[in-house]
Order: sequence, then structure tokens, then C-alpha cells
Amino acid sequence: SFTHYTEKEGLSHNIVASMLEDRSGNIWFGTWGGGISKYDGKSFTHFTEKEGLSSNIVYSILEDSYGSLWFGTDAGGVSKYDGKGFTHFTEKEGLRNNFIRDILEDKSGNLWLALNEGIAIYDGKSFTHFTQKEGMSDKPVWGMLEDRSGNIWFGTWGGGVTKYDGKSFTHFTDIKGLSNIVYSILEDKSGNIWFATGGGGGVTK
Repeated sequence: SFTHYTEKEGLSHNIVASMLEDRSGNIWFGTWGGGISKYDGKSFTHFTEKEGLSSNIVYSILEDSYGSLWFGTDAGGVSKYDGKGFTHFTEKEGLRNNFIRDILEDKSGNLWLALNEGIAIYDGKSFTHFTQKEGMSDKPVWGMLEDRSGNIWFGTWGGGVTKYDGKSFTHFTDIKGLSNIVYSILEDKSGNIWFATGGGGGVTK
């Protein structure tokens, strides 16, 4: 059976764009206009611009290896929450743009940020950008995955899929059955890569 959690039950907004369970068992919901709702199994706590979040539209959530939470937002860059307060990373701090669709922590501890154009990598001190100039697609990036071999895969809006092997980029577009709109990527236990696509393309393995 289903149990519903809406604004009536304490959720900050009924449009939810992202979810994450942290290491303590709390469930975090990124909403489209209501900021963040944290559910501890009994009640909701809200984090909005009023509490220090950089934007009330939250596309993605990541808990890093140190236990800090990162929120990718619409027009507000990235907000990092350490359990006490927020730190913001925007164009002012070196980001190419402030629209963050997805966040990935790789095996080396670097954070990859999916931007409206290209990718930003944060090493804990500064940002490096991969754009069309460096070989990346110029389309908005929506989903990312690091596979078991260490390749980073990027699903884009209109540019298909791009794979980065640490040295160069390979693009996969207009493959039979693969729409050039790719929302999310998953690697299964057998090492197959699955692409959730838009434009009526279904799922491609």
C-alpha cells in the first residue's frame, strides 16, 4: 500500500525534484519552490532561503564523504550544509553559471556539478570547467554517473550522452533507440549502463 506525504502532512511543497537518505536515516526532499524538507521519520523540518538556502528550487542533493550535504539549485548555484549553516558557491565564487542540475562525488573526492552549459569540478579549493572548448557537449547536463572503471557519463538535454575517461570526451548521439535527451544514468550489477531518455525514447541499455 501507499502512504502519501504532501503539504498537508508537513512537506514544504508538493512538487519534489530530488531525494536523498543521509547516513543518519533522515530523508531529504528538494522541492520546486519550497526549498528543502527533512523528514526524520516523525516530522518535517524546512530549509528555505529564509534559513540560508540559496534558492527555493532544488534540483539535486548529495551527501559527500565527510557527511556534508550539497544542494544544486535553480539560479542559486550550490549550497553546502554542514549541519549548522550554509555555504554558497555561485558565479561569484568561480562557477560558470548558477543552474546546477546534478551533483556527483567521484572516487577521488572531487565534486562534479552539472551546469546549464558544461561541467564544473570542485576539488575543495577551486573550480575547473569543462565546456565545448575542452570537448564537452555545449548542451545542459541533467544526469551524471561514475562507472566502475572510473569513466564519468553525462546525460544532456539535446546532446545525447558524453563519456569522459579522464583524458578525452566521447559523444554518443542519434544512436538507434537513444533519444538525445537523457535525464538520468544508472550502472547495474552486471556493468551495463542504462539511460533514461526524453522525447519518447524510453530507456536505452
